[in-house]
Amino acid sequence: MEGIDQFEQSFIVGQYECDCNGRMKAGALLSQTQAISTNHCNAIGWTIELYRRTHTVFLLAKTSLEVYGEIRVGDHIRMVTHPSRPNRAIYNRYTSFYNEQGEEVAAQDSKWVMVDTETHKILREPPAEMEVPFHLDATKEHDFSIPKVRDAQQTATERVTYSRTDDNGHLNNTHYADIILDNLPFSATVDRRMKKLVINYHNEAKMGEELAVFTKEFEEEQQLKYYVSGKLPSGKTCFESLAVFE
Repeated sequence: MEGIDQFEQSFIVGQYECDCNGRMKAGALLSQTQAISTNHCNAIGWTIELYRRTHTVFLLAKTSLEVYGEIRVGDHIRMVTHPSRPNRAIYNRYTSFYNEQGEEVAAQDSKWVMVDTETHKILREPPAEMEVPFHLDATKEHDFSIPKVRDAQQTATERVTYSRTDDNGHLNNTHYADIILDNLPFSATVDRRMKKLVINYHNEAKMGEELAVFTKEFEEEQQLKYYVSGKLPSGKTCFESLAVFE
């Protein structure tokens, strides 16, 4: 279903998208939101050719994924995505996942910035050829809070391999979720259910680079929380995240 301020598409959850409990993985959910966002942009004329011609690209600054119910192998899921008009230099997009009963079982809130690929500067106004067609303000927003942590311990090193990169040669946005959850204990990822994942993307990781991964556990009442961050060889922070389990 095409439209400027709303776009819909559906999919059937595949086995390859699910974990050992049969639940759809966070990375798979983010892959689906990435796909519907791209398809929506293509439908309104914001194609890869336009980006190349205007020397622009959208970079994901922050994302929040919230899971409200079960999403399992074979489920028929309807996705609805709502982009909002930019607030200063931030482009917001909110995507909801609905099951066959019409219940919202997950949602992603994402914040994007448009960057000039030649100057590498954030653009507060798009090029004249890319007039923004979105008219609505954001009506739903997630909490993007991540605690300030200075005593996280390095637990692993992750290499940005060929299969993890996108057409820019950078670590694809969706694979950050895989790296984060792969570095948490099974007592969280397998024995519990992920309720929320927030990721702040600070600096891009390029193919061949290695990320030092740092983690810290928090336990609050019925919830188990983990701070996970990644540092580039330069010492700069690549990403920070908060994963919440119940």
